[in-house]
Amino acid sequence: MELLKLFNPLQPEWNEMNVQSLEISQTSPRYQHSIAYVYKLKTVVNGSKRVVLPGIPDGCIDLLFNLDGDSSDCLLVPSPKKRKFISFCADSTYFGIRLFPLQKLFNFLATLKEINSEEALPLFEVAPYLLPCYEELLKTSTLQENIKQLECFLTTSSIEIGDCSPIVTSCINKIILDHGNLHVKDLEQYSGYSERYLRMLFQNDLGIAPKIFLQLVNFQYIVNDIVKGDFHIENHLNENLYYDSSHFYKTFKKFTNMTPIEYQKILRR
Repeated sequence: MELLKLFNPLQPEWNEMNVQSLEISQTSPRYQHSIAYVYKLKTVVNGSKRVVLPGIPDGCIDLLFNLDGDSSDCLLVPSPKKRKFISFCADSTYFGIRLFPLQKLFNFLATLKEINSEEALPLFEVAPYLLPCYEELLKTSTLQENIKQLECFLTTSSIEIGDCSPIVTSCINKIILDHGNLHVKDLEQYSGYSERYLRMLFQNDLGIAPKIFLQLVNFQYIVNDIVKGDFHIENHLNENLYYDSSHFYKTFKKFTNMTPIEYQKILRR
C-alpha cells in the first residue's frame, strides 16, 4: 500500500475560480495509507442556496462535513464516472477527507459497488458512527484543528474493516507503479489469475472493474501532468495503453467530454 503515496488524486477545478478559499493538508503518517489528503473549502456566494463544483474521476471517495450547515448537508461523494457537477450548499465551509482506494479506516453500510453507482449520498445514512466526529468538528475553527479532531476520533474509535484481497492490493500497487499503463491481460499475467476472477475481486474490494480502474489511474496521471504544465501527448502515446492519438483522445473525452488541451484551457481561465 506504500505505493499509493505515488498516486495523487486531484480535483483541479476545486480552485480559486470556483471556491472562496481552499486549504489542503495531510494527516499524521499513520493515516496516510488510507487518506490521500484532507482539505477545507468554502463555497461561493450566489443567488441560490446551492452551488456546483465540477468533479472528475479519481477512483477515490470523499467524505464532506458541512461546518456551516447541519448533518443533512454532509455528503459521501464517490468518484464520478465522468466530469460532473456536484451540488454543495452555497457560502458554506466544508471539511473534506479524500480516501485512497482500499482505504482501511472507514466502513459503510452500503457496498462499494452501491456507493459507486450514486453521484452522492447523505454521509450519515451510510456512516452513522461518524456523527459524533461531526459534532466535535463543529467546535473547531482551523484546518489543523479539524485534523486533530479527526485523528482523535480515529484513535479512540473501534472501526472494524474487513481485509482486502492481497491479490487486489498487489494489482493496485502494480497499476500505480506503472501509472495505469497496462491492460487487464497484463494483470492476468502479473497475478496468475483470470480476468473474470480479477473482476470479481475488484468489484468486491473497490466496487470498480479492473479495466475502469486502470483507466482512472492513467487519467489522473495525465491530469497531474496538465496541472503541472507538463502535458505532452507523445509521452503517453509511447506507452502501452494507447494505440494512437485518436484512441488517447477518445479515452480522455470519456472522462471529461473534452480534449486535454480544452481541459487545460478551463484550468487556466
